[in-house]
Amino acid sequence: MYLGICGFSNTGKTTLICELIERLKEFKIAVIKHVPHGIDVEGKDSTRFREAGAYEVVLLNHEEAHFKKSRSLFRVIKELSSTHDLVLVEGFKRYKFLPKVCLGEAPCENCIMRDPSIEEVISYIRREIEIERIMRQLPNFNCGECSHRNCREMAEAIYRGEDEFKNCRYWNPNAVISVKVNGKDIYMGKFAQDVLVNTLSGLLSSFKGVKDIEKVEIRFEKKKL
Repeated sequence: MYLGICGFSNTGKTTLICELIERLKEFKIAVIKHVPHGIDVEGKDSTRFREAGAYEVVLLNHEEAHFKKSRSLFRVIKELSSTHDLVLVEGFKRYKFLPKVCLGEAPCENCIMRDPSIEEVISYIRREIEIERIMRQLPNFNCGECSHRNCREMAEAIYRGEDEFKNCRYWNPNAVISVKVNGKDIYMGKFAQDVLVNTLSGLLSSFKGVKDIEKVEIRFEKKKL
């Protein structure tokens, strides 16, 4: 998951991020800091994040990433989210896609909490990380056949103990299956999924060099003659 921390100067953004890193040691955390006036040096905020326990610190200056290849904020977050449990972003208060904790009276887009306690922020983060873990086990078809509007809503219900994975018609306890034909999602029940997984696993395991199969990606297009 990712979360922005924003506010005017000297409102405690860096202090809050350092406290979150120190309190959430069970998670792998990365930090992105907006540095519109240039890169800070030893003793400044990036060093504090490292000392608090952040696994990675990325500094962004007007959408240019330093210590990494140039990337937009969205692409940096997406990249870090694939390898970290939590990405904390300091600054960028006008970016609508980024949910934010706002400190003080600074205006910001997509503010989910303003001047919360550290316990409120920690509770929110732990909840969101767990819901994301549940989401990764669901097919994410957003079909609505489970009586929920989408898979996110079902994941929240499972998190609260109000629903179960087995009530998703397309959930498979052994694998997450996603198939598209001509760009359209194909919904398969557990029986069809098991047939597909067993057939592919049996075929691929006979190939030289193939050992334990954890993930398979197949894409093909018929040649037009």
